[in-house]
Amino acid sequence: MFYNNFDNVQGEDRYGMVGKTGDGFRENRRLLVPCYRCQQEPLVIAERNWMDTNQDDSQRYQIVVVCEHCGAVDEFVINNGREGKIGKLKHGKHPVSPEQLQQQ
Repeated sequence: MFYNNFDNVQGEDRYGMVGKTGDGFRENRRLLVPCYRCQQEPLVIAERNWMDTNQDDSQRYQIVVVCEHCGAVDEFVINNGREGKIGKLKHGKHPVSPEQLQQQ
């Protein structure tokens, strides 16, 4: 196993592994996207699960989010096929972007 030291990386998974550029989709962060069930914000990132490695050597992750108000669960995929490509919410069909992450 090799390890690269990435400068200016903003995100890492729970095991300390980082992608080429990293991302801000970490557990316990709030995402300013409306819930598919109650239409209220924010959604909280509950889990970040590694799925596999893309052909460009980026890591693909499943992000599970939970509504703070009604407890509805939804999910989306980051690095979906290539680095930086973010999928839509599975149930809410809403596109997700890093700009929608609430600042800590």
